Parts: sequence; structure tokens; C-alpha cells
Amino acid sequence: MKVFGKTLTEYIWPVKFYIIASVIVVIFQYEGMLAYMGYNELVARITQWLWEIFVALAVFTLVWKHNFNAKQVFFAGILFSLIIHGLKAFVFRVFFFPYPPGSWPWLHIYKFLYGSALVMVVTLATGILTYYYKRSRRR
Repeated sequence: MKVFGKTLTEYIWPVKFYIIASVIVVIFQYEGMLAYMGYNELVARITQWLWEIFVALAVFTLVWKHNFNAKQVFFAGILFSLIIHGLKAFVFRVFFFPYPPGSWPWLHIYKFLYGSALVMVVTLATGILTYYYKRSRRR
């Protein structure tokens, strides 16, 4: 199946290690920080920055080495949102650290949309800046 001229494998496979690293950071956020250390704002910020850096590096790699355009970067952002933040918002928050029963599903949906927006901002900003920088160097 092709989306914007690339198969799903072409979106995921070249940056699989960045995605795996982001997922590991998310797992640490919940299992390491919350379960064992309690909430620590500094650790929360550092882990947030780490997965944002991994997403930015993944997008940079896709644009710089694999010639992704703006539409493809947008779709990659959707995939990253589903994989990285979908895991965080639904799997960990639903099964390991559930919210009070009355808050389901609205609080989960809100957290997923907020986190996905962060992923999309990082993805689109990195992708568009890299795309235009690469394009300006070719002239």
C-alpha cells in the first residue's frame, strides 16, 4: 500500500531505531520515573526532550537521505503520533496508570490529541526546515 508515493515500510524502516528509542524513552517515563521514582519534573522534561529529539532526527533522516516531501513528512508525523504517543496515551495510561473511571474516555483522548499535536509540530517544523534547506543548497 502506498501513501503519497511511498510504502509504509519506506516510512518506518529507515528510522526504526529512532522510533524504538522514542518508545523506550516513553516506557522509561512511565515505568522508571512514575512507578519507581515518583514524579520528577526535571526527569519528565528531559525524557520529553529526548523523544522530541528522536522524532526530529527521524524526520531529518527521512527528508535528507530519503527525499521525503511535505506531504510525506505530514503522513510520517501521523504515523509517529500513532506509534509513539498512541502507546503513551493509551497503553500506559489505560493499563498501567489509569485515570479515575469517570474521566474515561475524554481525558485519554485529550492527552492523546495534545501529545500528537506536539509530535506533529516537531515533525512538521523539522521536516519543512530540512526540506527547504536541502532545496536551497541544490540551487
